[in-house]
Amino acid sequence: MMNYFNFRVVKYVLLVLIGIFSFEGITQNPIEKEGWELTFNDEFNDGKLDYSKWQDHYYWGGRVNIDGLTYYGADQFQFSDSSLIIVAEEKEVKEGVQYTSGMLDCNQSFKQQYGYFEIRSKNPKGTGCWPAFWLVSTEDWPPEIDIYEFYTNSPDLIKTNHHWKNRRGKKKAQPKQVRMKESAAEGFHTYAVEWTNRKIRWFYDNKRVKTSRRGMKYLKYKLHIIINNEISDMKGMKLEDAVFPNYFEIDYVRAYKRK
Repeated sequence: MMNYFNFRVVKYVLLVLIGIFSFEGITQNPIEKEGWELTFNDEFNDGKLDYSKWQDHYYWGGRVNIDGLTYYGADQFQFSDSSLIIVAEEKEVKEGVQYTSGMLDCNQSFKQQYGYFEIRSKNPKGTGCWPAFWLVSTEDWPPEIDIYEFYTNSPDLIKTNHHWKNRRGKKKAQPKQVRMKESAAEGFHTYAVEWTNRKIRWFYDNKRVKTSRRGMKYLKYKLHIIINNEISDMKGMKLEDAVFPNYFEIDYVRAYKRK
């Protein structure tokens, strides 16, 4: 029978192990997901960008954002042992564009209608950044599903949305904000959507935070993944207070379909 001293030792070891494996936020989800088949993933373990999966600009070829503030460059990626880091900088790579950051777009390698789409990431700190993980069509716009967007002057506020056109061609959207328990820049968190022909469900750290059934029949195209970190002065973000370089870190991105 375990005595009190041994019990305390075992308890201490378990707490240490829990601390190790939950370092910098929620632990990783296993890549195997019961009832689902993995259809696309990048674990970012190779120390370089896999150009067989990604391109570093928009699917239509553009590199400058619509407001002209951000240029998406080819050299804005760094790597840790097991994650990709998108670096945002105040530097003029393209004439007239003050800021340079990075983007991942997988339209050449992967598109899917319905499924489960997940990322584990850690946001930039401070103000002036607009990181996003979203799904979009190359056929038309909308549809679009925003798994998350953040304006980093509100570091604990997840912005979710999806966009569609109704039968009259009118553009519709259903945004919702979700308040986190802590800043998304202080550690890694998981964010996901489950998209079916009946509904979309959003998840934050494996807990459902939103469900929408609106516009489902109009989400008729296969969508692909974009991950980007735009520099922005929207939503009261003051670029004169922003700190550069700034870092958006992605541990993994995965997509699944039902078996």
